[in-house]
Formats: sequence, structure tokens, C-alpha cells
Amino acid sequence: MGGLTSIMDTSLSGMYLARLALQTVSHNIANANTPGFSRQEVLVTARLPQQLAYGSLGRGAQVDQIRRLTDSFLQQKQRTQEARLASYEQVDSSLGEIEAIFGSVSNDHLGTSLGAFFNAWSDLATPPINSSLKQAVVSSAQSLVTDVRATASSLDDLEQSMNDGLSRELDNLNSLLTQVGDLNRQILYVESSSGTANDLRDQRESLILEVSKLTKVSVLERDDGTVDLVLKGRTVVTRAEVELLALRRDATASGETASVVTADGQVPVTLDEGKLQGMITARDEHIREARARLDDLAVSLIERVNSLHTQGRTASSSGILFFTGDSASTLALNTAIVNDFDLVATSRSGLEGDNDIAQEIAALASQPLAGEGSQSLMDRYNALIVDMASQRSSFQFLLENQQNVVDTLAGRLDSIRGVSLDEEGANLVRYQNAYEAAARVVTAASDMFQTLIDMV
Repeated sequence: MGGLTSIMDTSLSGMYLARLALQTVSHNIANANTPGFSRQEVLVTARLPQQLAYGSLGRGAQVDQIRRLTDSFLQQKQRTQEARLASYEQVDSSLGEIEAIFGSVSNDHLGTSLGAFFNAWSDLATPPINSSLKQAVVSSAQSLVTDVRATASSLDDLEQSMNDGLSRELDNLNSLLTQVGDLNRQILYVESSSGTANDLRDQRESLILEVSKLTKVSVLERDDGTVDLVLKGRTVVTRAEVELLALRRDATASGETASVVTADGQVPVTLDEGKLQGMITARDEHIREARARLDDLAVSLIERVNSLHTQGRTASSSGILFFTGDSASTLALNTAIVNDFDLVATSRSGLEGDNDIAQEIAALASQPLAGEGSQSLMDRYNALIVDMASQRSSFQFLLENQQNVVDTLAGRLDSIRGVSLDEEGANLVRYQNAYEAAARVVTAASDMFQTLIDMV
């Protein structure tokens, strides 16, 4: 009787394991298209055998664990490369917006306005001089002022947009960190009383990947299954404890700036790569560099034109400023000239037919400026456009290469943890046959029991 019981128990263990494996296959198939899901498999070991005088008698099989297939090394590499990709994407996007504000090398509205301004002076320098030519100079100057100030305003708006975007993305980061802390708590609860919380770990890994797109993060796993998240040496998640981050806004000479700090102690937090760092780099380096170079151009224009125009004489004035202001955003045409075109000076003598001032102002477009890199005003502006196009091209190259790196890592990870429906279909048949075979053994053992009972 004991032998029949042993046969029944061994067969039932086989049925149980086959059923568990079928349930795991079903779970894999159901989540084949679930983002971040890692394929699972049942690991089986043999039960301890029964020791008899003539040897060991097997007692069936048992579940060792339901394993989540993944690669922690590749996951960390993926997080690092995703952070770099997000940083490049943000800088490239910002450079594209700056390029759109200024225009391209072949379609440059501000350069066109600057050229039209000097062309108007060139026309005025060609006798005979008349009021309509002076009016054309004033009109071209007004158009140039409008374009320069609009460009400066667009750069200011872009910087403010970056600061607002930082605030939104930091809120998103805090939300992700809070969710990771909550999943740490759930995983600790589940794994302290049973096996590995595979699905919860998948959810947590997906959240950490989203964190890495915002900022580079280091992940330290504890023995209890929870993870600590570290940003550039600062731990922001410890088990279920989360240190939230905030923006500290400070007024500067160029406007408002924002830096990341801890929400309670106002301690500065350094970010390394990721979208947040990309926004800070775009704001502090590229946008502000573009504005500084635009300001330099505007100041040179104001100083050079005024230094010549104030030497001029007209029938009703002498030594009058042509432009006012001290930056791109404050550049303006002298209101006196706006109200009276005849105040535009063409010569130092003020005599009819004399045009030396007009010629020298027109020549500013192409003549090198002393002490400013031997570039003319037009050369300096064209250099700005070319440099921006070159920066954009460089980042597009970096972005393309980095995308390839990320895609390669994602493909390697998917080959490990991704669900293959063909493979799961084959497993389905295999475990179904195993279940049916074990069931037939149970049926045979039951028949043997009945035969034994009938004999009694």
C-alpha cells in the first residue's frame, strides 16, 4: 500500500509542476506586449529521494523558484546610455529652436534685415541724395531694430520655457521617485513572506528607466529586495524613504535662473546627464551664448554707427545719435530721427553732395572692426549663424550614434527577457503533454488501488 501511495504522490507532484509551468507560460503569453515585462520560467529540482536498502528511490519533483529572466548588468548600462541619449536629445532640440529663431544660413531673416540696413546706407551714399533715400534708411533701421529685439525676446522666452520645463520635469522626477519608494515597500512585504515579486520588480525597473531618462541614476540593490537610488553621490530613495527635489529660483543680471536643490534643506543637487541636465546645459550654455553674441553684435552696431553718425551735420542738427540702447533687447532708433528723416546725417560738412559719413557707415558691413577679431559686422553675424549650424550638426551626429547604442542594448535585453510566442507555444505543448502523462500515472495508480481493494 505504501508503494502505491508513493507512486500517487510522485505523479501528483508532476501534475502540480506541469500545471504551474502552464500557468507561467500563460502569464508570459498574456504579457508578450506589456512594456518592461520580463519573461518568467519555472525552475524545477528533484525531491530528496527515499533511501532503501537497495538504493535511492525517486519521489518526484518540486519547484525551486519562478525565475524572472533579465540581466542586471545590461540594465545598468541601458540606464546610463538612456540618460546620455535624453541629454543629447534635449540639447539638440534646443539648438534646433535657437536655429529657428535666427534662421538658417540660406534663409536668414535677421541677416537679411542687417544687409538691407547697410544697403540703404550704400544707396544714400550714391548721389544725388534726397529725402526718400533717408526715409529708406530709417525704414530699414526700424525693421532691423524690430528683428533684433524680436530675436532677443524669443531667446528670453526660450530660456523661460527651459526654466518652466525644468519645474515640470522635476515634478515628474519626484513622482517617479515616490512610486519607486512605494514599490520598494510592496516588494519588501511580498518577498519577506514568499518568493520573488517578479511583476513588481518589472514595474520598478520600468520606473527606474524613466528616472534615468530624466537624470543619470545609480541603483544599489539590498539583500531584502529593495533598491537605493543615488544621484551623483546623493541618495534620494532608501527603501520606502524618498527625498524630494525642488527648484531654487534666483534673480540674475540676465534674468531668472533655476537650480535643483533638496526640498527641505535647500542643499544643491548635482545632476549628471539626462533630460534635466540637457535642459540646464541648453539654457546656461547655448541659449545664453547665443544671446551674448547677439548683444555683442547689437552693441557693436550701436557704437560703430553712432561713432560715425555723431560726427555728421545736417541743416538742422549736428552730433546726433542714430541708435540708442546698450543691448539687443534695448536697441532702438533715435525717436528724433524717426520723427524727422532729414536728421539722418550723410557727411561731416553738411554740404550738399558730400556723403563721406554715409559711405563709412555702409562700409561697416564689410570692413573689419579693429580689436574685434578682424571681422566686419556682417562677418560676425554670419559666423554666429555658421557656429550654431555647426553645433546643431555635431549634436545630431552624437544623437544618431547614441540612438544606435541604446537600440543595440535594448535589443540585447529583449533577447533575454522578451517573450517569444513561438517558444512559449512549444512550452505549452510540452507541459500539456507532461501533465497528461502524469495524470495517466495517477489513473494507473488509482486502478492498482482498486484492484488491491477488490482482492481484499
